[in-house]
Amino acid sequence: MEINSVVNQEQGDAWLKKNSAGPSFLQSWAWGEILRAEGKPVERLAIIDNGQTVAQAQVVYERIPGLGWQYAFCPAGPAAANESGVMNYGWKSLADYLRGTGCIFLRWEPSFLIYNSKPVPSKIAGFTIQKTIDVTPRATTILDLSKSEGELLSAMHEKTRYNIRLAERKGISVTPEKNFAEFRRLLQGTSERDAFRPHPARHYQNILASELSVQFNALADNKIIAALIGVRFGNTFTYLFGASDYAHRSLMAPYLLQWEAIKFAKQWRYRYYDFFGIAPGQPASPSAGQPSARFRHEYDLNHQYAGVARFKLGFGGSIQEAPGTYDLIISPGKYKMYQLLRSIRRLV
Repeated sequence: MEINSVVNQEQGDAWLKKNSAGPSFLQSWAWGEILRAEGKPVERLAIIDNGQTVAQAQVVYERIPGLGWQYAFCPAGPAAANESGVMNYGWKSLADYLRGTGCIFLRWEPSFLIYNSKPVPSKIAGFTIQKTIDVTPRATTILDLSKSEGELLSAMHEKTRYNIRLAERKGISVTPEKNFAEFRRLLQGTSERDAFRPHPARHYQNILASELSVQFNALADNKIIAALIGVRFGNTFTYLFGASDYAHRSLMAPYLLQWEAIKFAKQWRYRYYDFFGIAPGQPASPSAGQPSARFRHEYDLNHQYAGVARFKLGFGGSIQEAPGTYDLIISPGKYKMYQLLRSIRRLV
């Protein structure tokens, strides 16, 4: 097998859409351009077997401060033509290629299509595999947009349906229009209220500047009181970010905002609506969320995504959970030094 660079957007994206059962926007050419605009080195690689592309990996190179080394991160990938046989394709060739760029490990994210309820092996092609802290949310809920609007509504939690209708009665309207300044204003208030650190402003600005994205705004009296950013790739519309004005919380605008975005995605003929991120599941316990049997998903209420999990689960999608983020260790000795340095920095 050999490794070639993917240099054509149309060909690279077309391969992903044709050969991967669930191609992620994180592997799309446009997402790579968003990262490049932020100064991150991105490379698109094709794994070739007998003249045919059998897998693709869009990787982001990350420097390791203080050591002069780097690693490669492949979000939601690599993507393989044969999902069930992805582990058979070119791992040694890919690792050898990355070693030549100075990488000491490959950080990657197996698809739930491959490892749904199955353990990730401890070794692949002779390389040790180690679990690490998740980068991309590993659990999500997904709506099947082939269902009718009536079917989608009937599958929702009754409180979610009620809040959608309430927002409609209160005169909330929803329009698709990119407006970075308004989204940033709402996000600042939301992050302070919910005590999370947002991405740098340029990240949202670069996303909105991309062909990949769309923004929906909920308006009351011609004022934007809630907004969401979504991305479109392959057969899936993905809800990425949301923000709202707390002063108008009684209007339930975020519920109608999601419902209108779902209807737009359906109108645009996307097959799936991905809520992109809920708290991962855990065994049932007194502190776990979602008491309703119909919408049961037991999760840690202290998880960083617990706050949005209940909201998203109310829309009644199918819960899917991938294994998470893993490191394929290319240089074991250097990897141990990297881990030691990382642990020391966390203690400081």
